[in-house]
Amino acid sequence: MQNQSYLIEGALPASHVALQFEGGFGGEDVIWHATLTAMSEYAENNEVAEDPEQFIDVQIIDNVYQIEIVLNVKQIDRAIVEATIIMIRKYKRLQPGRHQYGVKSKTE
Repeated sequence: MQNQSYLIEGALPASHVALQFEGGFGGEDVIWHATLTAMSEYAENNEVAEDPEQFIDVQIIDNVYQIEIVLNVKQIDRAIVEATIIMIRKYKRLQPGRHQYGVKSKTE
């Protein structure tokens, strides 16, 4: 499925979505290779706290800009995809590594 501002692999809604979108990083224009995952899906294969925090994990491997985003939502839909892309595009001080924010009890 394609949109002018992003490319999604698979159908929505889903608990895990892979996509690509244009954005910025360190003052440069980049293509983000992203995954958006609902916390419940992430928790099936990873240990999480009782009240888990959402997170963004940025990695740059061989000049490929990868970003994993785990959200406290039941499913990923088009509105969540678009809001997340806007959030990443506006996040001017994004750095490599994992950045946690917003515990589940305050974000659902």
